[in-house]
Amino acid sequence: MSGLASGEDPRLYIGLDLGGTEVKFGVGTADGVLLSDGRAPSNARHGGEAILEALGEATTRALAVIRERGGTLGGLGMGTPGVVDPATGRIRYPVANLGGWCGTDVGGFFRERFPEEPGLATVILENDANAAAWGEYTAGAGRGAHTMVMTTVGTGIGGGCVLEGTLIRGANGGGMELGHSVHTAGGRDCHCGLRGCIEAYAGGRAMADEWGRRAAAVGQAIETAEDGLPQLPDLLRAAAGGDPLAGEVLDEGARALGHGLGSVLHLLNPDVLVLGGGILHARPRYRELVVEAARESVLPKAWEELRIVPAECGNRAGMIGALTLAATAAGAGPDGRES
Repeated sequence: MSGLASGEDPRLYIGLDLGGTEVKFGVGTADGVLLSDGRAPSNARHGGEAILEALGEATTRALAVIRERGGTLGGLGMGTPGVVDPATGRIRYPVANLGGWCGTDVGGFFRERFPEEPGLATVILENDANAAAWGEYTAGAGRGAHTMVMTTVGTGIGGGCVLEGTLIRGANGGGMELGHSVHTAGGRDCHCGLRGCIEAYAGGRAMADEWGRRAAAVGQAIETAEDGLPQLPDLLRAAAGGDPLAGEVLDEGARALGHGLGSVLHLLNPDVLVLGGGILHARPRYRELVVEAARESVLPKAWEELRIVPAECGNRAGMIGALTLAATAAGAGPDGRES
């Protein structure tokens, strides 16, 4: 592994991206160049203490990379599911699939776990969708945008927005919950507890559930990888293999997301819309239908200056966004802007 060049800033930054099954971790420069990355189980099913232990081990590995490169830690940023209270840096509400995570003092954990690391005076905790949006804005498909909106399609529907260099968080950190905007008033139950959300139609978990329900209703057997419960990868495989029910559910989900994006385009009038998530690569038709439905849903003034582009950073966007947010907080981030 090569070290730092002469005259190069020795400060490097750690970006963590916490998910329900794994934690992704990376080391990069202040401007978002990722030098090294890896992943490990997040142990989320075992509760908050197990998650913290997984984060500690990932950070230990990232710190070893920084030392091998002859650098010093400038700060750590982390993207996490849930609403991050901007005043305290803690998770404000319970998070599905992350039991015991609400109220956790993540920054305090890192400082206690690594007391010898002065760089951990800067620990930034951010919602995972916001971190991914910031990563695409600083180092990916949203570079140079005046107003960038990003949506990601995975288990749920994520959303983020950067407006004139500022990451939009909202009054209590809960802004840009695109997935829980209303698609159909009083419609399908959503896993969040509401009804009719976009996520209840376009999210991976919801689409897989709907496919299972429709298949059961007509007596169609479906193949699943585990537990007998259909998952998004099962749905995508079935659609690729010509299953008409699977294709129907995915097409309906794409249109639901596109129509929902129409409202966002009217509200924010972005010049760049970034579409991310593995489903867009696995099924190109999904993206085509999202764009088509969005176009049908907006006035010309919301469309004429708009570029719709695929995400460039892939599953590294959250790590890149998190570490550049930490760099900005430490005074070395992109353009020196506060985010």
